[in-house]
Amino acid sequence: MHTAIRIGLMLALLAAAPADLADGPYVTRTPTGWTAATVDGNGHPHRAAVRGNRVTIAPVDGVLGFTVPLRPAPSPAAASEPLDPATPLLVLADTHGEYSILVALLRAQGIVDAKLSWTFGRGHLVIAGDMLDRGPHHTQILWLLYKLEGEAAKAGGRVHVVLGNHESMVVRGDLRYLNPRYPKAAASLGAKSYAELLAADTLLGGWLRSRPSILRLDDMLFLHGGISPALTASGLSLDTIAAGNRRALNLTKAVTDADPTLALLVGREGPLWYRGYFPLDDKPATATDAEIEASLERFGAKRIFVGHTIVDRVTPLFGGKVVAVQVYPERDKASGAPILEGALRLGGRWWRVTAQGQRVPLDLD
Repeated sequence: MHTAIRIGLMLALLAAAPADLADGPYVTRTPTGWTAATVDGNGHPHRAAVRGNRVTIAPVDGVLGFTVPLRPAPSPAAASEPLDPATPLLVLADTHGEYSILVALLRAQGIVDAKLSWTFGRGHLVIAGDMLDRGPHHTQILWLLYKLEGEAAKAGGRVHVVLGNHESMVVRGDLRYLNPRYPKAAASLGAKSYAELLAADTLLGGWLRSRPSILRLDDMLFLHGGISPALTASGLSLDTIAAGNRRALNLTKAVTDADPTLALLVGREGPLWYRGYFPLDDKPATATDAEIEASLERFGAKRIFVGHTIVDRVTPLFGGKVVAVQVYPERDKASGAPILEGALRLGGRWWRVTAQGQRVPLDLD
């Protein structure tokens, strides 16, 4: 079945079925400290002061709950960082609210333990966008990644969350792909729009706004969509691209459309939306080897990792200069087994890894 049709059927079934409406917490700063707003399973709102600077994420979808220490508001994340080539590295993308499937992969690959604590040591985890929309539990994904970011830093590792087009859409008020539970949660909490629950003055909203839209680690680039010839030719630096996409998160479409730089960054040729590496609608990929080489040279990289466009498995493209990692998270219809893949560098080798714990050699050269 075509992927778009399959996703549409999934959402229709979710909308029609009775559901547990529990959601949250959504944490905001008040003059007296943090306040957490939640919705219970019947859709009733609850608000309480945060005690001990920690919030608890309830069990959901067969995954146990966990506690999250809150941290001070982060500074904008760097768009480029050094990375030792021997450092273990896992790259994922497009978890789209499928929390239990993400957890299955993280556990199977030794990134977290049974209690969802970081066990990847000095390793780095890169999430190349699209945590939000479609699936029913993106709030839990945000909190888990936020928690792991803090735990990884203490262990000498890192979690890098890179923004995708769906993060940009939701925080800017384009809610067309939201799972039905989220508008209901917003209404229950008295918000005019779900976007208010991830506003700049909320903990998760502020954290998302501190993330980059493009990231270079050593000689690798990570972004959600890709680097178009227009972005390469723009002369914009990695830091300027990241800063521009952050700025756009707080602006209306009319404002970004009126600014040529912002219009490029949030548009179809920008890093969140570009699909030129892939054949689409029975047409071949529009990107060329020469264009990709120009992009790599322009940004000082040897390889680009992207999500955004669905592939059947983690796939090297253009001789390994581009690696597509967006295997849509779902469950096998016959067995119920979780389906999700990532690209793992371990011991100097690359592997295609699955939520079942498989590691298949991945030839990127």
